[in-house]
Amino acid sequence: MHIKVLRCESCGTLDPGPRDLCAACQSDKLVLSEAPGAGALVSWTTIRRAPTRFKGQAPYVVAVVKLDAGLIITGRFSGTEENLRLDLPVEAVSEDEGAYTFAEKAS
Repeated sequence: MHIKVLRCESCGTLDPGPRDLCAACQSDKLVLSEAPGAGALVSWTTIRRAPTRFKGQAPYVVAVVKLDAGLIITGRFSGTEENLRLDLPVEAVSEDEGAYTFAEKAS
C-alpha cells in the first residue's frame, strides 16, 4: 500500500502535509503524490483512555513510523502489543480519512 504525500515540484522534497509551502525551499508548488508505505517503527504509545471520539476503540497503539522514503508519519499499529520494538519493520495496511494503520511487515 502507498501513502499519500506532498511532493515539491521545485526541489523534490516529500512532506506528509498538509501544508501550503515546501518546508525545504518555501515553494508553493506542492503536488499530491504517493510513497511506499513500508518503514520502521521509531516510537509508540498505547492509548488506554481515549478522547470521546475514539472512546469505544481503546486501548489502541499510536505509532510513529519512519518510512523507507524518509518521511516520519504517525498512525495506528494493528497487531500484538508484545511484538512492538524499536526498528520493527512495518507497512501500511489500511487508510481511513487520511489516517494510516500499520502492521508488522511479513517476513
